[in-house]
Amino acid sequence: MNDIHQPHDKFFKQIIANKENVKSLIEFTLDKSLLAHIDLNSITPIDTQRISKKYKQLYMDAAFHVKLKDQDAQVYFLIEHKSESQKFTPLQILSYMLAVWDYDEKNNKDFEPIIPIVFYHGQQSWNNPKQFSDYFKNKELFKTYIPDFAYILSDTSQISDETILNAIDNIEFKAGLYLLKHVFDENINHVKRTLNLVKDLDSNRFLFIVDYIIHLPRYDEKEIEQILEETLGGEKVAPLVDKWINQGRQEGILEGMEKGLEKGIEKGMEKGLEKGIEKGMITDAQELLLDAIETKFGEVPKDLKIMIQNIKEREKLRNIFKATFKTESLDEIRGMF
Repeated sequence: MNDIHQPHDKFFKQIIANKENVKSLIEFTLDKSLLAHIDLNSITPIDTQRISKKYKQLYMDAAFHVKLKDQDAQVYFLIEHKSESQKFTPLQILSYMLAVWDYDEKNNKDFEPIIPIVFYHGQQSWNNPKQFSDYFKNKELFKTYIPDFAYILSDTSQISDETILNAIDNIEFKAGLYLLKHVFDENINHVKRTLNLVKDLDSNRFLFIVDYIIHLPRYDEKEIEQILEETLGGEKVAPLVDKWINQGRQEGILEGMEKGLEKGIEKGMEKGLEKGIEKGMITDAQELLLDAIETKFGEVPKDLKIMIQNIKEREKLRNIFKATFKTESLDEIRGMF
């Protein structure tokens, strides 16, 4: 993937790492007649790396199981993020489907229906067919021999601001959808509106949205800094974020908001970790390491939590913590154990 699109992809994955946001996405995109049969409270994330292990070229963004309300059955949801309209998206989705069904066959499981959702927020309207058979000439003549399916397209350019802001109750999902819709706009007023939406969220959920904003290269650092101060300054600023930003300034490491926030977070957490380790408080150090991982990547997977809780050596906790801010994936962190 081109580097310019990685911040968008990472941000979207952090949004759907929260099951409540997945629930909101499905509610927002799925046809009401089908939605009536889905038990949204049964959403369970699927380990896509395990499914696609045989298919090294596959990089599924996310997949989830849901149960049906009225019968003993399950459905897969494949969720794919795009910031560019790509002609062969259906072929990519078909390869994901094959990987899922191949995995089920190898594990003696019945095949289950797969509902693909493509979330798109590019600068141009999505201009490719949503029906796989539409890619074939003379499709009617050969329809018996052509595999066919459709994917659900959620194109933010076709969703009004009023719909996003008024029809969605989930604040985090609403803010993420609104921000992604406007992320390529020249005018940055939407940044202020987004921050006003999320300023009262839990600090960790709020932070990953701020982190995304300050990493967007199209915005002037001074403008973003001013908006952050206007929106979050004074009594309204989240105390923890304010502390990290100010600490970054005091340390002389603020070269624009991005650097100050990153270094402030790292420095503040590192000091807390060192203090906990000096006192022999392994539990506190473990919790700070978990906080650092959650701040960078979103929700910490259960297996990683267990691995961290099993560490009792002070030096190992310290080393993993220091390396966390330089890693690009959770698998890199897992490789340190």
